[in-house]
Amino acid sequence: MPDATESDISNVEKGIFEAGAISKMLDEKLSLTDIAKKVTRDKNIKVIEDCKMPVYKCDCSKEKMANALSSIGKKELEDIIKEDGKAELICHFCNKRYQFNKEELENILKKIK
Repeated sequence: MPDATESDISNVEKGIFEAGAISKMLDEKLSLTDIAKKVTRDKNIKVIEDCKMPVYKCDCSKEKMANALSSIGKKELEDIIKEDGKAELICHFCNKRYQFNKEELENILKKIK
């Protein structure tokens, strides 16, 4: 917004605060136009391209969670294997749960240098 005034910027900042979480707006199936109107507090926005629908999609995977487990360190992973024999990781973005059994944890441990 290179031509925006301080008032314009303040208005958008207030709109963002009042609009709330983008994930909530996506859950409510709001269109990009509706989200833009809510955030900018401007009912007269100009739509340049109207063929996009926002979709929330997390790119988490069991492989990424395994990498996260390997990053805690060899000693900590050995302790998890010895004490629990399993692990569960939960993605902080989408809340998907990933279960790792003892064999999977041992395979992760083997890959740690």
